Amino acid sequence: MQSIKKSTLVIILFTIALSFQACKKNDVGGKATIHAMIFHGTTPMVGTATLYVKFNATSAPANPTTDYDLKLTGEPDDNHVHVEELRPGNYYLYAVAFDSTASVAVKGGVATTIKWSERKEIKEVEVQTTN
Repeated sequence: MQSIKKSTLVIILFTIALSFQACKKNDVGGKATIHAMIFHGTTPMVGTATLYVKFNATSAPANPTTDYDLKLTGEPDDNHVHVEELRPGNYYLYAVAFDSTASVAVKGGVATTIKWSERKEIKEVEVQTTN
């Protein structure tokens, strides 16, 4: 009888631990991707952008270039930055770039949410910057 109680307890604890693992949010390890398209007005920032990502955030942190969870750079010939393997949740995207057409450094951010229904999709998010 005692061994049945122990094995039942082990099964219950394993099930609880597994359910917490399956419900992770606001982190990497998922199957969603954000294509962060960085613009200064209507000009795409091709290859010059650095993107800072804050997990579980709906607004910019006090200093988005030092208080971030992930830092990515754009490809030299691409107008967006790929943020891959995300789980459903809230993310704040903050971009810093150089607009060569206006010869100015630009920055800006936007909050976005990956919904459960978007957990295996590519989501395009526009990040507008200003100087």
